[in-house]
Amino acid sequence: MSNSVDLPTHLLMGDPRHGVRVYAAGLANVLGAPSTTWIDPDRPPRAVHLHLTDRILAADPAAAADLVEQLATRTRLTLTAHDVPQPTDGRGFAERCAAYRRMLGAAHAWVTNSHHERRLVLEHCDLGDGGVGGGGVVPLPVIAPDTLPAARTVVRGPTVGLFGHVYPGKGHVEAVEAVSRLRGPGRSATVLLIGGPGPGHEDEVDRLRVRARDLDVGLHVTGWLDDDLALATMRGATVPLTGHRNVSASGSINSWVAAGRRPLVRDNAYARELEQLRPDAHHVYRDSELVDELERSLADPSRTWRTGTDAPGPDLRDVARRYVEWWASL
Repeated sequence: MSNSVDLPTHLLMGDPRHGVRVYAAGLANVLGAPSTTWIDPDRPPRAVHLHLTDRILAADPAAAADLVEQLATRTRLTLTAHDVPQPTDGRGFAERCAAYRRMLGAAHAWVTNSHHERRLVLEHCDLGDGGVGGGGVVPLPVIAPDTLPAARTVVRGPTVGLFGHVYPGKGHVEAVEAVSRLRGPGRSATVLLIGGPGPGHEDEVDRLRVRARDLDVGLHVTGWLDDDLALATMRGATVPLTGHRNVSASGSINSWVAAGRRPLVRDNAYARELEQLRPDAHHVYRDSELVDELERSLADPSRTWRTGTDAPGPDLRDVARRYVEWWASL
């Protein structure tokens, strides 16, 4: 992407398979920006951009904040804040708020991926007006492949699919419980988790297996899949579902849309924001409506597929242009 802006070096941190890092690397590639996995403290780039969540930077939030503060003393640092703190974090909420306050406060400027997350930061992280360039919003892209693969079926019979890392608050338990309440002949399904446990949540899959067994619900966990297999498996799920209890910008929702699907999305502030961004790309449901929505979609899976050939935006190039405009404004 040609432009007259001096692009920052993109610092790629954490597990190369983590969605935040994958997105950061893809964005740097489209921008034509330099990227690196390490900054020489004696010869740092003039400007650095970092996509972050505390969990991909360090084992605890305070250590993540230490790292970012040190980096900010050596370069003109801009940040994209992912997975921002919110009260549903539970016991770790206060510690994460303190860490994000330090990280965003140390940066020259920062953005979030949604207006909802920006409100959470300003409400809970005590940043005032966000500082110079702070508090901007650049939405996550829908990154659709040039050619969609054939559907890949991994279990027999109807499935309710959830994509991405398995961790508490992502709606897996609620999906299992909703499937157990399906009514009528032939109204049964296996809960299909397309992914594996998130870092630090390796025991969550075991808890889900116990709950599914108690409710006599089939549960299949694929484990981590490469991009092509994941996309094909998402296209093979009967019903795509995202039931996040934590309300934040979600790459998994966009991944379903990129796969050609029209997923069921739990009603929350971010879901309503997405409906304004790309109307009719999702089925937004309230908690009390989940069983009915699953039954409707299992009876008529065609309602869970996008019509038309072009994926709704913004695409990665649209988002890249937004970042260029933002950096130019600082």
